[in-house]
Formats: sequence, structure tokens, C-alpha cells
Amino acid sequence: MTARAAPFTTFARWCADQWSRIDEEHRSEPLPSGRAAAVLVTVALSLVLARFFGGSSVLLKHPQMARLLAGLPYPDLYPWLYWAGFKLVNYGLLPALCIRFVLKRRLGEHGLRFVREPKVWLLYLGMLAVVLPLTFVAAQSATFLDTYPKYRSVGQSWTQLLIWESAYAFQFLMLEFFFRGFLLFALARYIGSLAIFVMIVPYCMIHFGKPFAECVGSIVAGTVLGTVALRTGSIYGGVVVHCGVAWAMDLFALSRNGSLQRLLAG
Repeated sequence: MTARAAPFTTFARWCADQWSRIDEEHRSEPLPSGRAAAVLVTVALSLVLARFFGGSSVLLKHPQMARLLAGLPYPDLYPWLYWAGFKLVNYGLLPALCIRFVLKRRLGEHGLRFVREPKVWLLYLGMLAVVLPLTFVAAQSATFLDTYPKYRSVGQSWTQLLIWESAYAFQFLMLEFFFRGFLLFALARYIGSLAIFVMIVPYCMIHFGKPFAECVGSIVAGTVLGTVALRTGSIYGGVVVHCGVAWAMDLFALSRNGSLQRLLAG
């Protein structure tokens, strides 16, 4: 084995060890199971609702709503607030109902537990330390600037920036609960660590339309975040990582187009 391949071999062994432990700790229910099927149907329905009713353009399709928004401050912000807020319905409410009435479990059993172990947070900080430089490099491309920030007027005022980034963080909380909390913890009872790889398929697909590197990166990130979530019983580290990367992406984009400099200049 070459010295260059050693880190990858070590990481692969670490992953295999974590997945074996996940199987021992989480896999407790036999297959086939109607409950596992209900989880997957809920996931599919949640994604369909987001596709047809949760987009930022939904509000503007109604002429009366469009006229109302046009008379408010920051009229182009509200469609994006709707986009973020809808995640409470399809990423939050539907899964919560499935957990309560189908799985008959508590929400706290699906990753809503705060972890205090320093080594866990050091792992998340290490992930940020790896991803942020890659994000900075990606931000130098024209493709990146065509995609971010999602809300194009975010750099026009501090009010718009703070409101948007708060809404952005909320939707990441809902996203982590949906993929790493609901889907992952529910299926792990039936298929153990294989649930991680089931989860990354729809997780990767929601990144379609974004830059190629981000789509591929979502597979790696989903695998790592899913592994750590099951091993720690918590999704909150993933929320922190997601928010840190997303906020950095917006700031890099705003810096590239000059908006950040104008904000700082007052």
C-alpha cells in the first residue's frame, strides 16, 4: 500500500466499523414491513408536494397575491420565505405524523437530541475545515455565481440579508430532520446502515439543477452526515455544517459581485 492510498484505506476502515456498529445498535425490526413501506411513501409524497406546491414561484402564480406583495417592502423576498416556510409542511409535518401515528415513536428518537461530546463537534468542525476551502474555490466559477445566492437581492440591505439567511437556516433544519432524522432513523430499524445509502439517493436528487460538483459532493456529505447522525443519535451537527457552508457560499458570492463590500461600507 502506498503512502498516498493510506488515508483512504484508513477512512474506509473507519466507515466500515461505524456501519457495523450502526447495524448492531439500530437494526431491530424484520422485513418485509408495512411501516417501512409507509416511510418511503411518505418520503415520496413529501418530495412531490415540494415540487408542485413548495417552490418560490408559487405565490407569484396568483395575481392577487402578486399585487399584494408588490406593495410591500422587499417584494421579491416573500416568495423565498414561502419556499423556506413550506419545508415545515413537507419536511416537518408529514414526517412527524408518520412517526407519531404509523411508527408510533417519539420525535426525539429521530435525531432531535443535542450531543455534548466535544469529539463529535470537533468532527463537524473538521468537516467545515475541509469543505469551506473547496467552496471558496468553487465560488470563483461563473456557474457558481449563476446559482448563488438563491435570493438574488440578498445583498441590497442588512435587513434582507439577515431575514434571508435566517429563513435559509430554518429550511436546513427541516431538511436535516427529513433526510437524516425521519428517513434515516426509521429505515435503520429495518436495514441498518444500508439506510444511509437509501437516504442519499433522494438527497442527491434534490441537488439536480445545481453545479455538478455540488451534486457529487451531496453523495459524500450525505453518507458522512448520515453515518455520524446514526452514531450520535443527533441531526444538529449536520444542521450546523449545512448552515456554515450555505452562509459561506452566499458570502463568497456576495463578495464576488461586490454586494458584500457595499453593505460593509454602509
